[in-house]
Amino acid sequence: MLAIEHFERAVQRFGDRAVAVDENGAMTYRDMAALVDRIAGALVNSGVEAGDRVSILSPNHPHVLACQYAIMKAGCVWVPSNHRNLPADTVRQLQTLEVGWLFHHSALEEHVARVRREVAGVRGFIAIDRATPDSPALVEWADRHPPVASFPTRSMEDPVAIMTSGGTTGLPKGAIHTNRSWETNTANFFASLTFRKPPVHLVVAPLTHATGVFHWTMVGRGATHVIAPSADPAVILGLIETHKVNILFLPPTIIYMILSHPDLHKYDCSSLEYFMFGAAPMSVDKLREATTVFGPVMSQIYGSTETLIMNTILRREELAECLENPALEHRLASAGREGPFSRVEIVDDAGNRLGPNERGEITVRGDFVMKEYYQDPKRTAEAMIGGWYHSGDIGYKDADGYLYIVDRKNDMIISGGFNVYPGEVEQAVLAHPAVQDCAVVGVPHEKWGETVLAAVEVKAGFSLDRDEFLAFCKNRLGSIKAPKILEIVDTLPRSAVGKTLRRAVRARYWEDRDKII
Repeated sequence: MLAIEHFERAVQRFGDRAVAVDENGAMTYRDMAALVDRIAGALVNSGVEAGDRVSILSPNHPHVLACQYAIMKAGCVWVPSNHRNLPADTVRQLQTLEVGWLFHHSALEEHVARVRREVAGVRGFIAIDRATPDSPALVEWADRHPPVASFPTRSMEDPVAIMTSGGTTGLPKGAIHTNRSWETNTANFFASLTFRKPPVHLVVAPLTHATGVFHWTMVGRGATHVIAPSADPAVILGLIETHKVNILFLPPTIIYMILSHPDLHKYDCSSLEYFMFGAAPMSVDKLREATTVFGPVMSQIYGSTETLIMNTILRREELAECLENPALEHRLASAGREGPFSRVEIVDDAGNRLGPNERGEITVRGDFVMKEYYQDPKRTAEAMIGGWYHSGDIGYKDADGYLYIVDRKNDMIISGGFNVYPGEVEQAVLAHPAVQDCAVVGVPHEKWGETVLAAVEVKAGFSLDRDEFLAFCKNRLGSIKAPKILEIVDTLPRSAVGKTLRRAVRARYWEDRDKII
């Protein structure tokens, strides 16, 4: 099935059920479908053609879903853009992926103003919630256009989304996903999750990040998506209780915040059937605590931008069994086993498959893997070898097939579920007038999983004020990517050819850990 057909079938079967709920009310599948048809028709009437890239830049909002469905209905390609990024990052993304239209939230007008100035290829700007001085409101804009009798015919191999993965060169990589990869990702979930009641999904993490893909796995089941106004633990717990939420997906960062909330036990979370986590490693101790609090509902998934979100799964039943049986407790540190429609193998640098407990690069194969990087054959060839996606993650599988992720080959940092690339951060650090050289690494952090540390050599005759330095970096990188810790060193470790060794800087902080991640 085409991606949009999952939504269309849900409209036929569950027309009167709420598809989206927020603080302003609910929208049924039937009402959503009518809006989607009008938006898709307006895109077609505006000259947008099949295969054109259309982006959404917004915090979570019901109209983000409407626009995503409409983009696919019009035969276009959805490009999610994280509203937490700096405007410069958005400009670079939209330029690289040749985006032609942008749906955005009115609160981001200053952000969008830079796109207007610098990205000549974006021909249309639509505000999803209310009109701004330069963008018409979504509903009014859609209503100005006549209905469209038919929409472009698409195939299973046609792109539906380009998910952006960062690059240490400064250029983002656009992972192209097709109707087939979308369907296979959904099939993995259909085969792995069973519900007692129709899914009521709490949306907390950004719909322009993993949740934008995750929610699709439930569209065909007629899920109701309850959109949280914030990631505040009390808000999340209150919505679970009020709406009888039975599934949600969160990065460990937010789970830790929930577990530490003083009023946690005052809320009724007994409706939960699946409390899924991913995007970053989770503390085993915290995982035990979460299971004690929420019951045997915790489940981990492992994926990536290039392979979507269920390469492996540690099922709730398996996780509960690990807690009950001391002989299986070590599996709590795993990312589970292959999904029903996925293959995961460990290989050495020569591409040879390794045996149980041998460490090497994690490779993935399945119809959910990206088609290619957008107009980047070189990086596509580097990532896709013999039909297998090479993740850059280092791990091993035990004799029972459970995957353990122990390191990242490419030095990427995952902080709070977001990818941070050291090379990009180092460029900003080196722009400081007092910095001679630097190495940026991820170090352990109880809340965020990892946080960004900058080890810095200071130029002779200069001094470096910590607060001023961190503010300098934050101004250039934004709060997610900027270093949180400054370490001043006399000399950075270097290789024989003079290359700074990030791994040597990083090792001191992870030497007492079982997992180097």
